[in-house]
Amino acid sequence: MAGQRRSVAPAGRTQLGQFWLWYRGDRDDWCICWYDDGGPDGVRRTGRKSTGIGGGSPDNPPKEAQDALAEHYLASQQPAQKAIDVAYVEGIMADWLLKHAQPNLSDPVRYANSVAHWIEFFADERRAGRLTGPPTVADINTALVQRFQAWRIAAGVSPHTASRDTAALRQPLNWAWKNNMIASAPFVPDIKDKPGPKELVYTVDQIAALLDAARAEPDREHIAMLVMIALSTHGRMQAILELTTDQIQGNLIYFNAPGRKQTKKRRSIVPIAPTLAPWLEDLPDGKVIQWKKPKRSAATGKIEYELLPAGSVKKSFEKCLLAAGISAVETDDDGEPVWLPPRQKLGETAWRPKLVGLGSPNTLRHTISTELHRRGVPEAQIDTAAGHSGDSTNKRHYRHLRPDYLEDFIEAVEDLWSEVGKLTTAHLRYQRDTKVVDMGAARTKRKPKNG
Repeated sequence: MAGQRRSVAPAGRTQLGQFWLWYRGDRDDWCICWYDDGGPDGVRRTGRKSTGIGGGSPDNPPKEAQDALAEHYLASQQPAQKAIDVAYVEGIMADWLLKHAQPNLSDPVRYANSVAHWIEFFADERRAGRLTGPPTVADINTALVQRFQAWRIAAGVSPHTASRDTAALRQPLNWAWKNNMIASAPFVPDIKDKPGPKELVYTVDQIAALLDAARAEPDREHIAMLVMIALSTHGRMQAILELTTDQIQGNLIYFNAPGRKQTKKRRSIVPIAPTLAPWLEDLPDGKVIQWKKPKRSAATGKIEYELLPAGSVKKSFEKCLLAAGISAVETDDDGEPVWLPPRQKLGETAWRPKLVGLGSPNTLRHTISTELHRRGVPEAQIDTAAGHSGDSTNKRHYRHLRPDYLEDFIEAVEDLWSEVGKLTTAHLRYQRDTKVVDMGAARTKRKPKNG
């Protein structure tokens, strides 16, 4: 019984699973602690690991220490030797973190922290007598979830953070149900009165700055191509990343590749805007979005570039955003700035706030939609270019053959590039007459067939 009492986290202690944080005041160091299994003598001992992180107070560890605890918890998990009792929510959460969040999600530490809040909340519920033991799936109901949300709001977090923490219960339960671990997943409501997300769009000034940043470095030039296509076509981001040169025919871009079945997220056929046309000339066969991978030549010692098809552009796009100044200071769950240590190689001596880019490649799609509406383009043309058209007749298969197909759309796109041109020339691959070019004829002329 004594051992069981020792394993229960005291009120105020930050704990995740079998690990908790302990502040060593004499060294200003947060340690990760746990109970080792009893050795040959049967004595249970406490293990400790220094995080090298100081600050905070004994009952309020800094976010860096909490992240270190979450990382240690994730790294410590080993494949289960026996099936967990899936009726217990905490067991499902732990299994979800190990088998789904850690290998598949971009920020598993964030989810581990949210799970830690749930575990702390469940402990409070047991102390209050509202739970008689570790919660089972049957214990999850709307009243319990709403108490958790109120508990998090009372701790001073924003509704968005409370909503994200709520997802750390919803997602494991849905995952367990989809994997036939539980018969059904209870409904987990989102927080009430949560402010809706603001749809971010880039201004003309930001578009110009983004293109300037992309064209400043060879290994970021593919982001310039991405921006040009996205803002000239209203195409879906995945369709742009998968676009190949054989989908450029005549003066049209066929975003749906030959042989690919159209889905609910339709891929459109869009005319090539005059400003975009030069960017699509002289491309090597294959993927249109290709990046230049830098490498140092063993022979000359100089940096050379290998052209490779671009997969994910998330990191490169983020670098361009930061270089363009389209950024903000990252904050933690409590709204406090996240600080980074000085970079000794750069001669820095002071800590600096961590900056994150505003938006993502998908923000380009929101941006062109806004610009088209602002310029009064007919809704039908905007929907057609975006792949939102719901026509059920043969018109949708042949209307792209009409000379005036998406005429207002292209005029608005060129008007946008005219505005950008007042701030930069980065949108111009080179100076040329602005007229629609038959890209198919141009490619045939450049690359005659052999034999």
